[in-house]
Order: sequence, then C-alpha cells, then structure tokens
Amino acid sequence: MFSTLRNRFGIPGVISVTALVFAMLGGAFAANDLGGSGSGKDATASAKKKAAKGPRGPRGPKGATGAAGPAGPAGAPGAKGDAGAAGANGKDGATGATGATGATGEPGEEGELGEEGKPWTAGGTLPEKETETGTWATGYVDVGFAEELTYTPISFPIPLADGLDGEHVVNFASATAPEKEDCENTEDPGTASFENPEADPGYLCVYSSFILAAGKVSSILDPLGTAGAGRTGAVLEVTFPELDAGFGTFAVTAP
Repeated sequence: MFSTLRNRFGIPGVISVTALVFAMLGGAFAANDLGGSGSGKDATASAKKKAAKGPRGPRGPKGATGAAGPAGPAGAPGAKGDAGAAGANGKDGATGATGATGATGEPGEEGELGEEGKPWTAGGTLPEKETETGTWATGYVDVGFAEELTYTPISFPIPLADGLDGEHVVNFASATAPEKEDCENTEDPGTASFENPEADPGYLCVYSSFILAAGKVSSILDPLGTAGAGRTGAVLEVTFPELDAGFGTFAVTAP
C-alpha cells in the first residue's frame, strides 16, 4: 500500500497524508472524551446510540480455498457390493503337448456268430433244404462192344454233408422216365425239367435235353461205383447203340 502511495504522491505527499490521518484520529479521541464527561442522561443516550446496530450488509465474496487439512482416520469397510457382469471370454490357449499312449486294454469278449451268408464259402457244406444245380455232357466212345459205354462225372460245387443212396437219385435221362414226385420242389407241379432242374430235400435229380440214337443214362453212381451219389458229386453211366452224344442238367437239394 505504501509503495502505491509513494509512487502516486512521492515522499512529501506520503508524509502529508500520514499527518492528516493522525490529526483526524486525535480529533476523534477528543470528541469521545468530551461525550464521556457529560451528564448521566447524555451518557446513557450515547451508550444506547453506541449499542444500536445498523442493518446487516450483503455477504462478501467467497474467500480462497484453504490448504487441505491432515487426512482423517480410515473409515469402517463398506458393505459388499453386487457381483459384476461376466467378462468377455478370453482367447483359446495354445494346444498342450500330446500325452503318452496308455496301456493296451484286455481283449473284449468274442461276439456271436452271424447268420451264414449266400453264396456259401468254399469248404462249407450245402445248408439244409438249399439247392444247387449244374450241367453235364458226354459223347460216343468206341470200345469194341455191341453197345458203346461211357462215364460222365457231375460235381457238386458245394458238397453235401453226407452222400445219397440209390433210392434218393432220380434218373430222367433213362429209357423210361420216372415220376417227378421226388423232384418237384416248388408249389407249381409239373415244372421240373432240364430247363428248370429241381429236387426235393435229400434227392439228386438228373435231366437230359437230348440223347441221340436212343442213348440213355443207364445208372447214377457214387464215386465208388455204387448206386447213389457222393458228398461231392456222382457219375453218370451212359450207353449208346451207335455214334451218339448227350446233354443235360441236374439238381441236388440238401436234406
């Protein structure tokens, strides 16, 4: 403040202002003393006048914020808050190394055998009441007899479980054709023929398409030369009166 007065009025000006202020203060003290030495009535009036307050002035501007005080003691822990929302899934981690191979387990129980398939495997036998068919052929052989004789084998691709005796072979290539009763293996009677060879279960039936010059199948033999058929086939004994040839078919059905 004094620096401001000094700059505006100079040193003499400052001295003059200071003297004036002290002169006014002295006058004020003198007037106060005079008022105090008056009568009691004047003193009471002066005291009342002095005690009276004027109207309250307007609020002054907000002062500058003071320096921060020291930190207070730590408060008690607050209540546990609600769980937050689930965060986003993180990235997949790297694939771990492959573990060591475990020990080999014990073999499981053997499963049941499945149904036998068709066609049947080599080395097996013809199943019950199943039929297989084939063909045969022969020709004239001159052996110097009055009636020529030849033997023609027929084979069963799938063998029978057992051979057949002479009562279970039927010869439709003989001079006198037998009844077809034992060779009708379908619901249509009279259909068994060299074109449609059939046989009842447990029978071998031999058919001829033709034999020239009155030739015939005189016998059906097993591999030992006995009437009947073996497990794997039979032999046809064919006779001709002269140069001849014959062809036919057969059917065999397992018992």
